[in-house]
Amino acid sequence: MIHNLSEIITNFLASKKVINENESDIYIYGYETFFSGVIDLIITLILGILFRRLITAIVFFVMFVSVRMYTGGYHADSYLKCKMIFIGIIISVLGVTYIKFPLYIVFLIIALFLITVYRLCPIENPNKPLSKQQKRKYRKIGLLYSIIWSIAAIITYFNTTHISMTIVSSEFIISLLMFVGIVRKEGKGNEKECDS
Repeated sequence: MIHNLSEIITNFLASKKVINENESDIYIYGYETFFSGVIDLIITLILGILFRRLITAIVFFVMFVSVRMYTGGYHADSYLKCKMIFIGIIISVLGVTYIKFPLYIVFLIIALFLITVYRLCPIENPNKPLSKQQKRKYRKIGLLYSIIWSIAAIITYFNTTHISMTIVSSEFIISLLMFVGIVRKEGKGNEKECDS
């Protein structure tokens, strides 16, 4: 559905000579990404309202998107699977916000997250390879955002615990997605080696 809508918009713009027809694939991908992001935001807001944690849901969305954009990690192989996993992640994060982890657990998760980002960032998506320059840029920005969010988690721990728990649980999930992304990437590399 999103792909078809993106194609329709792109074809219309190309027919009106607003965009170059040779760049249609780029525009289709851009529109798909935009519409997918809008749908993710709507899902996040609805779940935030249902859990009575709207501000927390918005913090999750901004944190998750801003960091994941640069760290990379696991990507589902279908749009439906992607949305189902995303919904599961939001529900998990919003559910955890009702719990207050001891401070040492918060520091442990933050340390795990920062080490993971430092060691693995960025994890390339096979469908969107990065140049060496892009990898350096993504690594720097990914680390910077990760540090900023980690500091925010520590600061908010003492007065708005649910925000801190949102950030920390999001960091934990991003770490897991990075590990899964690496394992799947290596697994696919081994499959290719075995096929030859």
